Amino acid sequence: MDHNAACEESTVLIRTELTMAQPSTTTTVTWAERMELLRDSAQERVLTAPMPSAAMEQLLADGKADALGRFEGSPVRYMDRWWRLNEVGWVALDENASAQLDLHAERYRAATAGTAPEEAPRAPAAEVAETPLTLPEAGAA
Repeated sequence: MDHNAACEESTVLIRTELTMAQPSTTTTVTWAERMELLRDSAQERVLTAPMPSAAMEQLLADGKADALGRFEGSPVRYMDRWWRLNEVGWVALDENASAQLDLHAERYRAATAGTAPEEAPRAPAAEVAETPLTLPEAGAA
């Protein structure tokens, strides 16, 4: 049996808290649903707490986060959100601000792509010097 099938067959019982208006109920949740809830909960905790600079530097070094540019204070994209550095550390922007910055980031990258150094190797100076330069003759129209 594969892992996904096992997760769907396994279930966890979650008991809801009793209230005056609600009798005791038991809800069945699969392991896959439980893991999704835990992932969402953990992600929410990460997104709401400031991240230390050293942690963000490590994420950038590992390629798990991407800086917008190579300038001081450049926003960083991590966990489907943009992050900015402030006095307490790196903080995640909310979904609307991240979506807005996505549009600006796309424009910034397009603008800077034209100014980036070319990747193609340049011809050695000897080859350039050997190419004869043809000038039009004086008086030629």
